Amino acid sequence: MEERSIRIEIAGRAYPLSIQADEEQHVRQAAEEINESITRLRSHYPMTDKQDLLAMAAMEVCVRALNSAARPQEAGLAEEVVQLEALLADEERS
Repeated sequence: MEERSIRIEIAGRAYPLSIQADEEQHVRQAAEEINESITRLRSHYPMTDKQDLLAMAAMEVCVRALNSAARPQEAGLAEEVVQLEALLADEERS
C-alpha cells in the first residue's frame, strides 16, 4: 500500500499525518466533521475553551459513528426475528 503525507486542520491547528492512500478520504472527512461539530457547539453553548470544544466534538462524532454502526446490527436482528416468527408459525401449522 502506498503511504502518503497529508496535512489536516482541526480547530485552527494544523496536523501533519502519514496515512495509507486509501484512508485519505476518511481522514479528511473526519477532520471536517470534527470542525463542523466545534462550530455548531461554539454557536449553541457558551464554551470558549478549545479543549472543552474538542472534547465535546469528539464525543459527538463518536456517538454518531457508534449509532451508525449499530443500525446494520439492528436491521440484522429484525430480520432474524421475522425468520424465527415464520418458523414458529410453520411449527404451529404442523
